[in-house]
Amino acid sequence: MTEKQTLPTHFQPLHYSIELDCLEANAKKFNGRVSIDFKVRQACNKVYLNTRDLEIDSASIVKRTREFIGLMAQDYDPVNEVTVLTFAMELRDDFTLVLNYRGLIQTNMTGFYQSEYSDATTGETKTMLSTQFEATDARRAFPCLDEPLLKATFDVSITASSELVVLSNMPSRHTEVSSDGKTTKHNFHRTPKMSTYLVAWALGEFEYIEGHTENRIYPANPGCGAERQKLPIRVYTSQGKSHQGAFALGVASKVIDYYSRLFDIPYPLPKLDLLCVEAYSHNAMENFSLITFRPTALLLEGDVASADPLALQKIAYVVSHEIAHQWFGNLVTMKWWDELWLNEGFATWVGYHAISEFFPEWDVPSLVMLDSHEVALQLDSLAESHPVKVHVKNAKDIDQVFDAISYLKGCSILEMISEYVGVEKFVGGVSLYLKRNVFSNATMEDLLGSIGEVCGCDILARLQNWILNIGFPLLKVQTADAGEVELCQERFLSTAVHSEDSTVWWIPLMTQGNLQNRKLELWEKSSSFKVPEEGLLHFNAAGFGFYRVSYEDKRHLYRICDNLEFIPSRGKIGLLSDVQTTESASVLLEVLSYFSRALKREDGYVWVMVYNVCASLLLLSYKSSSLEAFNKIKTFVLSLLEPLIDDALAYLCDPSSVSSNQSDAHRSSRTRFYDQALLVAGALSHEKVVQNCQEIFRRNLVTPATRKVVLSTILSQPKAPECLFDEVAAELDTATLAHKETVIAALGKVQNPALFQKSLQLIFRLQSMDVQFLTAAWATNPFIWEYVWPFVRNNYDSIHKHISANPTVIERFVRNVLNCLVGPSLKKDVERFFEGKDVAAFDRALHQGLEIIEKNTLYVKKNFESSASA
Repeated sequence: MTEKQTLPTHFQPLHYSIELDCLEANAKKFNGRVSIDFKVRQACNKVYLNTRDLEIDSASIVKRTREFIGLMAQDYDPVNEVTVLTFAMELRDDFTLVLNYRGLIQTNMTGFYQSEYSDATTGETKTMLSTQFEATDARRAFPCLDEPLLKATFDVSITASSELVVLSNMPSRHTEVSSDGKTTKHNFHRTPKMSTYLVAWALGEFEYIEGHTENRIYPANPGCGAERQKLPIRVYTSQGKSHQGAFALGVASKVIDYYSRLFDIPYPLPKLDLLCVEAYSHNAMENFSLITFRPTALLLEGDVASADPLALQKIAYVVSHEIAHQWFGNLVTMKWWDELWLNEGFATWVGYHAISEFFPEWDVPSLVMLDSHEVALQLDSLAESHPVKVHVKNAKDIDQVFDAISYLKGCSILEMISEYVGVEKFVGGVSLYLKRNVFSNATMEDLLGSIGEVCGCDILARLQNWILNIGFPLLKVQTADAGEVELCQERFLSTAVHSEDSTVWWIPLMTQGNLQNRKLELWEKSSSFKVPEEGLLHFNAAGFGFYRVSYEDKRHLYRICDNLEFIPSRGKIGLLSDVQTTESASVLLEVLSYFSRALKREDGYVWVMVYNVCASLLLLSYKSSSLEAFNKIKTFVLSLLEPLIDDALAYLCDPSSVSSNQSDAHRSSRTRFYDQALLVAGALSHEKVVQNCQEIFRRNLVTPATRKVVLSTILSQPKAPECLFDEVAAELDTATLAHKETVIAALGKVQNPALFQKSLQLIFRLQSMDVQFLTAAWATNPFIWEYVWPFVRNNYDSIHKHISANPTVIERFVRNVLNCLVGPSLKKDVERFFEGKDVAAFDRALHQGLEIIEKNTLYVKKNFESSASA
């Protein structure tokens, strides 16, 4: 094995024929047969395959001369998940390996796995089967060379009970029904070349709705006689739910045409299926032509006119993101997982780009700033962050790089360079990259080289330090003599005053004011610029640069605050975030006062950022040794809220007053703003908000659009009764997934100490994939913080047993739990507790969490003039 634990390169796989017998699915077993055609690169008598949870019953070699070679020995390396098959003679000519094997149908949302769900019409418990192979779980379903570089074509055949619908990457070629009619063998057309992690299939009692693209430019089914067609798109669900996929279907049909035009490459397969999987730890997975989704990322409860804009935005974005992968990731794939960002960073960028095209009223640039850019900056400000191109050694390493750096920092860097060179030229470079590498693998040098070729500048030189190094710069703006301003850069760390990192980043200054018309760049550690003495000087004015700005001379900062009406929405969000992370709490409160005076109702996303900042101040000030700081900030926040409460409550009583006005360009941001304002007010026990929420709940007038605010508010009251907790928790038994996610989050918001143990114990009642919504709520509820870690420590073995089968779930759990801790003694306790434990599945989250405890502790000590509670 090599350093990064890839397979030996003696043989190259060209084609797989996979035959599955799923007739024993109720016993959570299946039988399989796979034939792999190999091209010989170097003679050897050993064949190396990735396998996990599979039993190989027989293996033989069929040479091109039809000669058979029997198996001499079979060995297994469980650490690297590699089966070694040794044959009696060296294999010098191309050959076919034929394997018969048995496998397990998983229950942990990885590999080939089973979902249980309640039938929408009968309430009966039913099951469906589907796959989740990314990153390294195809090996749980068939022996394979499970690496993205080793692309091949695939024939898939699945035998199952005849009442089941069976899907795979390609359309059905033909079916064979048994003589008694009880079983059917489904044979699918051959796939194009693709990586093993993109192979997929699913079996269940599905129904579907169907639509088509407008353009007739897509490949038709093989053998149908047509060359080009309108692409058929289907949304598959369990029985009784397909109508909820209409919005997603509409988005998909538009996005397919849009990307085909944008990349100048038509969607390459003859169909597209979007499948709702009932149990899913991710939002979605981009399997070639059979995309799988968590229900809340695909299905919409109710009609579009009355829907929560957040639900619409989530569905539109996730559908657009996953369809983008059909080109960026599936058609052209990274060579190894260290460049996962090539898949995920770009799909994130172009997913947002698409929904901005189709839903301009959503103010997507500001949405990206809140939900992507700022999240990435927070994680990348830690010393325990990782580069965008990250060293990946083994399968457990791979699982942990599906994080905000690969997705959101990757997106932010692409956003920065596309804004700098111009989106049209940027997309032209991307199209060139795709055309050069179609159905193959590529690297960041290939991508950035193609973009640079179209743009006429060296993109790689500008971006390599952003991609290959951890972190980002803090741009310090200092006033110098003779009307000059001096700029210097250093790595920004949230837990240290100064970094020893010597990286020098290329920084596009993206100015507003007197330097606005100059395309300024900073290539050095420091430089000076001459500016008019009285002019407005604002760097990274629209927030497209992935860096922080600190104005050492506060006159510059306050002059910018005096001119907030001239700054775009996302620029305001970036400015406030910079102040939050680089300045003291007192300066932050002063800037918040500027914002509260200048902002209008239509500045919805900026208001969301204002209340996010206020919530953070409340969380951390509550952990100071005295409540004086908390009460002072509470008073300040309530004063910001008061002028807006009546409008927010009018929305709460009738959400359609905002959401039904389709012509209002600010409706989605205003809805989110009202939600956030009411959540903060409710947590602070604002009397009118609490009374209204209690009345809505008492009169049974809660709707999907108001559920989050109402339940969180009534449960977060200091005297919320136990019977109320039990009544809301009882909704979990019959709730849809979207309803359930909201209920779980509200149950984590309790402030009454008598309810803390009920909230903590809830973890054992939830399915593992739903635990994240509870722990995320704990992380934003300072009243329960001091109880969370002792509970986790004392119940760790039971919790670990409950959730650790899925690495994504355990990683999110650790991250959420540690993010809410403050105090040096707690940090030491966490370190001692995990010492000697197997943390391979979440070691990065653990180390980052320990650093966040330190960050929280330093902030409390510095800004609230008291020692952090321990």
